[in-house]
Amino acid sequence: MDRLRDKVSVITGAAFGIGRATALRFAEEGAQLVVTDIQEEPLRALVEELRAGGAEVEAVVGDVSREEDARRMIAAAIDRFGRLDVLVANAGIIPLGDILESPVEEWDRVMAVDGRGMWLTCKFAVEAMLASGGGAIVCLSSISGVAGQKRQATYGPAKFVASGITRHLAVEWADRGIRVNAVAPGTIRTERVRQLPDEPGGAEYLEAIEKMHPMARIGEPSEVVAAILFLASDDASFITGVVLPVDGGYLAQ
Repeated sequence: MDRLRDKVSVITGAAFGIGRATALRFAEEGAQLVVTDIQEEPLRALVEELRAGGAEVEAVVGDVSREEDARRMIAAAIDRFGRLDVLVANAGIIPLGDILESPVEEWDRVMAVDGRGMWLTCKFAVEAMLASGGGAIVCLSSISGVAGQKRQATYGPAKFVASGITRHLAVEWADRGIRVNAVAPGTIRTERVRQLPDEPGGAEYLEAIEKMHPMARIGEPSEVVAAILFLASDDASFITGVVLPVDGGYLAQ
């Protein structure tokens, strides 16, 4: 506990899934929080839960793919707490489909949110961290951002963008005290994954993907959050440019 005591942290895409679990764990570890999402009602519910537990937290409703919204998310940390120490660039969307099934509009939207949105929030976070002497950025990539997968014609390439942003920014800003790392989750039991059995082909896809993980199961959000917390904390003070798999052995094959 207290690994993030008084660390000012922005978490994008915090209303659900890994983002929500990260916000709750960071609060337990003493972080001062700015949580953001495009979905207002679940974000407000998260804020109420965090404040009930004693956390200092600010909420920003917005779309990371919009420059003014991304800038506002980072500015909220400066306005409320005076600095930014940690960014968890988590916001993203996860459509499934092969290249023939995927419309061009879907490609544009995924690249806007998962690619441009991550780039924008990292851009403004670096700017803020330079003003206060450094910080840590943790990007959410994926096993799909390290290796190819079926039915990932839009999401997978966007996660390669996340992996690339991580490595390039890590090299660019290491000598200014800013560490940039990523986690690459395998299939995780988020709300999105729990919806798969209700979609055409979703149950079969989930069954097949579970078998592809050597641990013969999918992961839990808390298991990804443990890795995010480590990379965000001073325990990882000499680690930058890493894309850390949290995947039950998937990428080891």
